[in-house]
Amino acid sequence: MNQTAKLGNSFLILMRHTSSSVAGSCAERQNRLLWSRGTGGSAAHTGRIRSPRSEKFPRCDLTKEKPIRQFTVSMEVVPAWAPAVGFTLLPHAGGFLGSNITKREIPTWYQTLQKPSWCPPNWVFAPVWGTLYTSMGYGSYLVWKELGGFNEKSVVPLGLYAGNLALNWAWTPIFFGAHKMGWGLVTLLLTTGTATATTVSWYNINKTAAYLMVPYLAWLSLASALNYRIWKDNRNKKKPE
Repeated sequence: MNQTAKLGNSFLILMRHTSSSVAGSCAERQNRLLWSRGTGGSAAHTGRIRSPRSEKFPRCDLTKEKPIRQFTVSMEVVPAWAPAVGFTLLPHAGGFLGSNITKREIPTWYQTLQKPSWCPPNWVFAPVWGTLYTSMGYGSYLVWKELGGFNEKSVVPLGLYAGNLALNWAWTPIFFGAHKMGWGLVTLLLTTGTATATTVSWYNINKTAAYLMVPYLAWLSLASALNYRIWKDNRNKKKPE
């Protein structure tokens, strides 16, 4: 009988402890409401304690109390194809902005310049640059993916690529926009140098990406030679007033 009484007392103590822990949240809400209405402060000063029934408290139904749940907020997953498309289209942004200048200057100023016989026709430049931009853009994506994104390892190869892209975009406003043929040649030579450095740095990371830069290097060589001949044959030409 003594053992049965002890077990019964232990069970009652456990039940009281459980019910008090569940009801704690209700009591805390009532206390916070009491203090927010000023009753706590008045009771502390006057020694009078208001009955909880004199205030309207939210009813706490212990049977409806829900346990605290932990929620994990997950970021929206970017589609796997999005980085590939973004890197591939990025070089075209500068080409698109520069096309507004070339469309204005080719039929007017550029048409009056003396050019060598091996100069490609005007309609060739747009599809060639579109193909080259796509090729080098996708190559940059391969390097980015191989290195695991933007990190310390990608600073040099992608930094060289970014510098090359900036120089490439700057050539059109300099040559066609400002009519600075000499500075355009300097810009092309710098572009060729950074493109070569980019290709070398990519070769040890992803050979496919480096091979995608080869047509770009070949075209830059042709463009540099053409820019030199145009500057040489037209540098002493007077500008029309």
